[in-house]
Amino acid sequence: MNSNNPLSSRFKRWNRAHFSITFTVLLIVVMCSSFYFIHFVQPATENYQQGNQQLRPLTNETTSSGVNCQQMSISTIITDTQNVSFQVCQNEKINLSISLETEKESHRKTNATLIEQIKLCQQQQQKNQTDSLRKNNSNNSTTITSFDRKLFNYMSTFLRDTTYPGVENYTRYTVARLGMSHLAGIEPLKPEYGPVINNVTLLRYPLTISPCQNGNVSIKQNSVFIAVISAPGNFDKRNTIRQTWRNHLKVDYHNSSMSLAGFAFILGLTNHNETQIKIKEEATTYGDVIQIEMADFYRNLSLKVAGLFNWLYKYCHHKIDFLFKVDDDVYVNVRNLVQFVKSHNRSAQSIYGLSAVNLFPARGGKWGVTMEEWPWRDYPRYFYGPAVIFPGRTILPLLAAFQTTPLMPIDDLYYSGICIEKANVTIRCSINSTSVFTMVPPVACNVRLYVSWLTSSANQMNHSHWNTEDFYHNRTQQCIIVAGTNGNSNMTIDPNEPVNFYFE
Repeated sequence: MNSNNPLSSRFKRWNRAHFSITFTVLLIVVMCSSFYFIHFVQPATENYQQGNQQLRPLTNETTSSGVNCQQMSISTIITDTQNVSFQVCQNEKINLSISLETEKESHRKTNATLIEQIKLCQQQQQKNQTDSLRKNNSNNSTTITSFDRKLFNYMSTFLRDTTYPGVENYTRYTVARLGMSHLAGIEPLKPEYGPVINNVTLLRYPLTISPCQNGNVSIKQNSVFIAVISAPGNFDKRNTIRQTWRNHLKVDYHNSSMSLAGFAFILGLTNHNETQIKIKEEATTYGDVIQIEMADFYRNLSLKVAGLFNWLYKYCHHKIDFLFKVDDDVYVNVRNLVQFVKSHNRSAQSIYGLSAVNLFPARGGKWGVTMEEWPWRDYPRYFYGPAVIFPGRTILPLLAAFQTTPLMPIDDLYYSGICIEKANVTIRCSINSTSVFTMVPPVACNVRLYVSWLTSSANQMNHSHWNTEDFYHNRTQQCIIVAGTNGNSNMTIDPNEPVNFYFE
């Protein structure tokens, strides 16, 4: 480039001027900094060093004291921390235990609620099933009743004036006639006898006597239970019996030949409160009343007999050899009863009494039955009912027959003519001159021939008692009977000679 160029020359002069200015500024900055360091920075540093030397001893003492205090504080903090941790742990355990108990109680309540709900569900289910079964049974019962009624209408047309066909046909006919149904839930005493139609085993006894005790019965002697069928209002008849032949059962000389298992008057219920109050007083005084929870009227006597047998089955039948059932207008010759019990087989499957002679149904009166009740022209053979002797082993089969055979209003025909067939019990009727029962009171010399007889009044009952006592105490005018094959000899009767009873 040309040095003589004016532009180049001008640039050089500007550059020298710019350098001078920059150098001058830098020099001024250096000088100001030196002045600041000398007058401000160095004195402050010396003052700090002097102050630091004065404070160092105090700082050492303070530091030592602080270290000791810190150590104590740390120890206290550690102890407090341990205490707090232990307390927190205990509180946690307590809270956890409470929480667990609360949870258990909650679960228990929940389980109880669930169990209760399950029970309610089961009960509702059972109720629904029961209602369904009851509805079905009702429908079935209606159908069966309708069918049975049609069967009855059909049968009754052909049965009139025919021969009695036996207990099974009697049962079918009467069940159809009455529209009876089988009683559910009651076990038959003998299932082979058929379904239960009479709830005789559920009868209750508002008044009763003590059950037969083994102490009252001797294994060496045959025992007898005497049951007197009586109406609720027959107080005088019962008292007459207590004052007459009942006393003969207490005589010592009978104890060597027969043991008395029990004695009771058998009553039903009464509709009169005053009568019931007197019966309770009577039972308390004498302790010889069994009251059956059933209505007491004549056409219900079959149920009354069934109630007696049910009581004996529950409380006595394993402890008695014989049952003597009599009415409250019957006089009992106790001496001949002892003779019968002593001489007859207690294991026999037979009952003993006086055969009824009229085996044709009456259609009116006290003992009448309608053609619908009894369409047949005759009765089966049966006993007159005022006095019958039953071996103890016949009680169960006869009760089972009562349970499964429709009742009928004539009680002696029912138990000794109809039910004995089902129970496989035979009747043994008295023959010859002696008898278990007679319908008329005997004269004094003939009391020895009978075990019992019918009386028509309290006076006749008392008269029979006097005659019996006079005869056996040999106070009667000499009794002579005709003897010998040609009837040409007489013989004086010995009152102490035992009498034999014969049956067919």
